[in-house]
Order: sequence, then structure tokens, then C-alpha cells
Amino acid sequence: MPADIQMVFSDMLDRLGVAGLLRQIAASRAGLILTMNRVLPREERSLCFDPGLVVSETAFVSLLDLLQKDYQVVPLADLLANPRGFRGRAKVAITFDDGWEDNYRIAFPHLLKYQMPATIFACTGLLDTHGLLPEERFARLWTQCAAHSTLGTLVADLRHWGLGRRKHHPARPQKRYWFQEIKRMPLVGRLLLLDHFEQRYQIPPVTARRFLSWEEVRVMMRTGLIGMGSHTCRHATLPAESDRDVRLELETSREILLTHTGTAPDVLSYPNGMYSRRVLELVRAAGFRAAFTARPGLVGAGSKPLCIPRIAVRTAMDEMAVNRGEREFSSSRTSVYFFRSWLKSAIPAVAGGC
Repeated sequence: MPADIQMVFSDMLDRLGVAGLLRQIAASRAGLILTMNRVLPREERSLCFDPGLVVSETAFVSLLDLLQKDYQVVPLADLLANPRGFRGRAKVAITFDDGWEDNYRIAFPHLLKYQMPATIFACTGLLDTHGLLPEERFARLWTQCAAHSTLGTLVADLRHWGLGRRKHHPARPQKRYWFQEIKRMPLVGRLLLLDHFEQRYQIPPVTARRFLSWEEVRVMMRTGLIGMGSHTCRHATLPAESDRDVRLELETSREILLTHTGTAPDVLSYPNGMYSRRVLELVRAAGFRAAFTARPGLVGAGSKPLCIPRIAVRTAMDEMAVNRGEREFSSSRTSVYFFRSWLKSAIPAVAGGC
């Protein structure tokens, strides 16, 4: 159904009182976990290597307003223990991936004002450094080559390194295709390749800190509102790694968090949302009691603990917004979107799939 028709349909359900009823039905059966990456003022959005990772500060405040009015925002652990809502108000847990510095600078003051808890899944090896996600490093490389008309040379170099062997690879340089090729590489090889290309194509170093400092983490945790989880150590795509390296990424991440916060997390968010049955077993063996995917859906009694769905706010914004320019969220459209997510997530739960 096209987005404009969905909006009209949602508004009609609201006028008939059906949107509120749908919200109550879903609340009695499931909770929902929202996920975001970055929260930035509109004027800073272009500074992110992927604007699709950004929720504007205006939209974020609008979302918190809506959640305060119609939902129960609870700590992630509380929702996992009992996902069912109370008196028609669904439980919601807020999560962030990666550990960007704006989680503290922009998002945290608003969470503090609304007294809403959240969990940050951090790449612990990048906190308190000037390091970049591997994905951002490749995006900077691609952008510079595009500006200097050397994308053809870059693609030839990528093929020389053994990438681009999948069927149906594009004839022209396409960032999305090569972005996925890079993600599928084991992390050690990916970092070596990026080191080589950054020297070869003279990519300037980064001087600004992208990720949280440990002091910022401790300040947030002292309020009791913010919990920390693992997003691996260096944003490794786990299915691409050997068993040994998966264990190393998981164990190192927990050890670093324990050292700096006094708490070792037992919750994990899969980088790039990617996992496999082999990875699930390694995650379980590492002692994680819950792990979170990028698959949309609501959390109910039948949700598998190591592949729990979440709703990406940035992906759902068009369907939930009443004003697309400022991204103000509509209660009725949000209710319908969440209810549809619950219906979709109920099917794999019944089938026992993951």
C-alpha cells in the first residue's frame, strides 16, 4: 500500500476510534523495542556519512512526546521480563546502536527531561577514540574517489582484492553494491584493505571524535536511565568471522565495558543486523541472554531470545509522521504501524523460526 494511502487509512481509523483499539490489542500481547543510531540537529545531518542513520532532534522530541502520551517507556530488561502492556498502554524500550557521541550530547538531555530509560549498544573498541566505523571509512573513500573521478580505478582495485565476484554485479560503480561487499569481509581483512586504500588515495585523517567518551558513559549510567550493551568491539559482521574471532569480539567487548563501568553486559545487538545459526550458538555460549536484530516486529512471549526484533525509527518515520518536513509523529499512524509490525512478527513466532 502506498505511503499516502496508508496515511489516509490511518487517519480514518483514528476518527473511528479503531487506532486506539488496535493499540490496546497489541499492548495486551506484545511490547516493542525501538532502535536508532544518531540524533542530530537538522543542520548537522549532512555531517553523518549516511544520513539514513540520523533521526532529527525535532523528530526525536516529537517521538518522546508521543511515547509519553500513549505508551509505557520501560528499561529494556523490564520489557524482556514481561513484554505485555498495562491498561492498554504498550511497553516500549528505546535502544541506540554504535555509541555515537550525539547519544550523549543531543539525545540524553531529552531522555533526562522526559525521564525515559534507554540502552546504548556500543562498539567498545571505538569509544573514547578518534576511530571510525569501517562503514564510514569506506564511505569517505568512495566520496573522495567520486570527487576526483577515480571510482573506476577504485573498483578495479576492489576486484584485484577479490571482491565483486557475486553474480549480477553492476557494470557501473555503485556504492551500495560495493558497500555490501565490504561488509561481508572478515574484519581483519577489511581493516587491512581500508588502511591500504586510505594511503593509496590519500584520505585525510579524522580529527573529531565520533563516539562516546567513557566519562560520558559513566555520567549517563549514574542517572539510572541509561544501560549499556555490546555491539561487538569493532563493529564486526559476525557471520563473516571465524568462531575464534566471533568469541574474541564478544568477550573483548564485555571485558572493556566491565573495566570502564563495573558492569559486564548480557545483551547484544548484531552489527549490520547480521547473524546466523552458528553465530547464535556462539552468542549463547558467550553468556548473552538476549540479542537484537534489525528485523522489524514486536516482542511477545514467543520471541526467540537471541534474535529479538526491533523497529528502526528512521525506517518507519514516513509511515508514522504527520508532518514529513518536521517529522512530527501521529498517534494514529504510529498505532497502525506498530499493530502491523505485531501481526508480521507473530507469524515467525508461531512457526518457531528465527
